Amino acid sequence: MPQVTMEETTLRFGAMAVGALRKAYQTKGPSAELEHDNRHYLNSVIYYCEALRLQSKAEPTREGLRTALLSSLLFICFEAQRGNMPAALKHVSHGFSMLNELAACTELAPGLVSIAPAPPSLVQEILDCYRPLELQSRSFLGSYKQFLYPPKNGCSNQSVAPDSSKEAFVARQPNSATCPATASVGDARQPQARPVASSEVSTPLQGITSPPTQYSMPGQTSTLIAAGAVAATGLLSPQSQSSDPETPPLQHHPSPKMVPHRFTSIAPFTKNSPYFRPRQFNITTLDNIPSTFRNLEEARGYWSLVQKFTVSHLPLLTLLTSQLCLTRAVSNLDIERRLSSVKKQPRIGNFVTGSRHWLSRWIEAFEPVYKTICREATVEPQNYLSAMSLRIEYLILCIYSTIPRFSCLTAAKELTPRYREINRLAEILLRSRPNCGFAMDSGWTWPLFISSFSCRDPDVRQDAIRILGQYPVRNALRDSYVFRAIALRNQEAENQVIGEGSEEEQWLQLRRRELVFEDLGSSIIFRSAQKNSRSGQWELIEEIANATVLSDGRLGWRRQPVSESASILSGVC
Repeated sequence: MPQVTMEETTLRFGAMAVGALRKAYQTKGPSAELEHDNRHYLNSVIYYCEALRLQSKAEPTREGLRTALLSSLLFICFEAQRGNMPAALKHVSHGFSMLNELAACTELAPGLVSIAPAPPSLVQEILDCYRPLELQSRSFLGSYKQFLYPPKNGCSNQSVAPDSSKEAFVARQPNSATCPATASVGDARQPQARPVASSEVSTPLQGITSPPTQYSMPGQTSTLIAAGAVAATGLLSPQSQSSDPETPPLQHHPSPKMVPHRFTSIAPFTKNSPYFRPRQFNITTLDNIPSTFRNLEEARGYWSLVQKFTVSHLPLLTLLTSQLCLTRAVSNLDIERRLSSVKKQPRIGNFVTGSRHWLSRWIEAFEPVYKTICREATVEPQNYLSAMSLRIEYLILCIYSTIPRFSCLTAAKELTPRYREINRLAEILLRSRPNCGFAMDSGWTWPLFISSFSCRDPDVRQDAIRILGQYPVRNALRDSYVFRAIALRNQEAENQVIGEGSEEEQWLQLRRRELVFEDLGSSIIFRSAQKNSRSGQWELIEEIANATVLSDGRLGWRRQPVSESASILSGVC
């Protein structure tokens, strides 16, 4: 980035905007509300608007795509830093669409290869930046669905809140409010997607127009959609996919009746793409996992395949959880019946069995390497930290593959040592790195939140909440302040259930908890069971709060009628 900012004015202004905003927060504090009399904040807005203006007028050249890809990351960084999730997600979606142009291997591919002296290396670096964003953006898929595929002519029985409409979304954008010069940003053409057959989706998608893009790309053409994922969920697959040389090439079928599309995931880069360059050519299949990895790099190579296998099933788990319609359960027996039905699904059985098998194979090969690295921690501290971070990823997928929400209390309690280890490793990692309050990586906010929310040991939950508060950081789209505030509300829900019936009865009510990010992350829904003091019956209540943490570290929750919005937790409760 420092090299290309010397050549590209757009990137230079984008980088200065990010730097000026960081200076503004250093003056006021990472959680402060920035005011217009803050000189650094004003400078950051001016630089940001100028970068947007220049990008909107960019000519479609080979270098233009490189600039658009890199400026997209800078724009995401800027908006995520100041907590504007709707705007950040809009930029994320644009970035996905550009990367998917490269993965699709269109007729422009030979020309696009010239966007940099070593294009595969450049694209790989950019992909590495987008992978955490792809994983994090999955939390907002419900909002994506309302924004990208609004109900047509009342076809949906689910009402969309006014704030989640396209008009409200655009109105909230800072460039429309503070940057009159960027009014023409929507002139660039939007990538098109192939038409989706009516048999592939459960809701009509035809005729839905995407909001205008802010990125001028060289000769934009059709971009492809994973039809199977659309068929399953009505959305593009939210899974994070790594490059797989065995993946067959996507077929490109241009049509005059194409539907403009926005993207919520990155298509896989296959061996047929001019940008495909696997980091280790010998790591292509899980069947070849050795008994012991030679080094950390080999462990990481096979881990990407294990992660791909496990994460590829999460959309299915999300879909099945949504189809349970737990909000409509009428009795404890009905709740138990719905929850227990998930593990009876053959596809879920395959997911659990397959995930446990490959996770077991991987950890057996990783343990000797991990122990060696731990012994040499003082000699190779960076290797030590990298190995711990990789182990946290393993622990989280172990929890995912157990799907505790659909399991008995005993199975949920058996995960306590894993939550405890997540807390210990995450605190070491957070303590070891300088913390300026923001980072464009995955971080450890999500693992700590899962520990603070799902663990059955109250001391472990409290420890995770402590760590979230002691090491505050915003990891791109995930803000530890917000997740800590949600964990505090969850703790209140836990306390309300304690002492009400047997442990199994308490666990049944706790499995009704759900979390939803609405309006592209600007509001949060929390569902939990409360006992009616008059009737003595358990009732599901829904609370909503703006994603703005109050001075006491909590969110301003208020009751509302129970909605149909789908939880992001699936089976991890």
